[in-house]
Amino acid sequence: MMATRGAQTLVEINRQPEAWAHTIRNVEAQKGQLLALARGVEEVIFTGCGSAYNVSMVLAPTFQHFTGVRARSAPAAELIHFPETVFPQTKRCLVVTITRSGETTEAIGACRAARERGCRTLGITCHTDSTLARLADSALILTDANEQSVVTTQSLTSMVLCGQVLSALIADDHQSLEAMRQLPDRGRQRIAAARQLGQQIADNEAIEKFAFVGNGPYLGLARECQLKLKEMVLQPSDAYPLFDFRHGPKSNVDGHMLVTVLVSDRAQREEGTFLRDMRQLNGKLLVLCDRAEGTMTQDPDYVFETDSGMPDFAREVLYMPVIHYLAYYRSLALGYDPDNPVNLTHWVDLASG
Repeated sequence: MMATRGAQTLVEINRQPEAWAHTIRNVEAQKGQLLALARGVEEVIFTGCGSAYNVSMVLAPTFQHFTGVRARSAPAAELIHFPETVFPQTKRCLVVTITRSGETTEAIGACRAARERGCRTLGITCHTDSTLARLADSALILTDANEQSVVTTQSLTSMVLCGQVLSALIADDHQSLEAMRQLPDRGRQRIAAARQLGQQIADNEAIEKFAFVGNGPYLGLARECQLKLKEMVLQPSDAYPLFDFRHGPKSNVDGHMLVTVLVSDRAQREEGTFLRDMRQLNGKLLVLCDRAEGTMTQDPDYVFETDSGMPDFAREVLYMPVIHYLAYYRSLALGYDPDNPVNLTHWVDLASG
């Protein structure tokens, strides 16, 4: 009997809340080791490739928000080929390398470059017996978030959550940690609604192109949303800082574009004005938010509320399943197999090329 197209990807999208629960326990169990690694650090660089680079774009502002320590993200190849533009002069630098497989060529090269410069290194991966796990000074290994699928879903959100818990632990922020511990239960409560909405949007044939916009930690997730559509759907998809979208990219907005807004708490009023602007351009609108109020209920075609009561820098992963389901069901509708995306492999190994 032939396997159902996309069956494995669907399993991994569905079980994200379970992976989150394991991730939180895993990171908290290593609190002492992580505190020792971060002690005295003056700057942190988060790095990776593809989806892992998008994770780094979420975690750099998250870490700085919680700890007050300067943090930035950079593509892994930059640490190898343009190190003077990335590494600070201080030796008290921690480089956090993120790669699901623990084998991606540029990520391993970035970790080695960091070690050669005397930086402390932390790996975030899903494979215990991987090069990164052996190479880094310490490693957070999320085996329960690992995937058979090529496209990242549960590993992506788990690596984001891993970095959030790491940041709150180092900051000794008990209130935020307690909020994060509630994420698996909230995810279980909202996963069916996310699936229903994702499929509903995917079935709308009038939507032929996509844009994802977000501020602060949501920008990295907007980029990841874009990547999921590109990988599984092969339809035009963009990602921008929310307010920058007005400066040129809005030229592509029309009745065939879905503009997805990843709503923050602190800029929600201005983001509501942005929604009205996109409506005036006839764009279709999807709002991902904690609770929809005012303009958030008036202008969008679609709204997904996490209804978590959690603030920015804690609830981000709850936004992602809607987009995973959207990409999954649109992929099937177009005749693709989400388990076997075009031109992609589980990781990029340049050494064997």
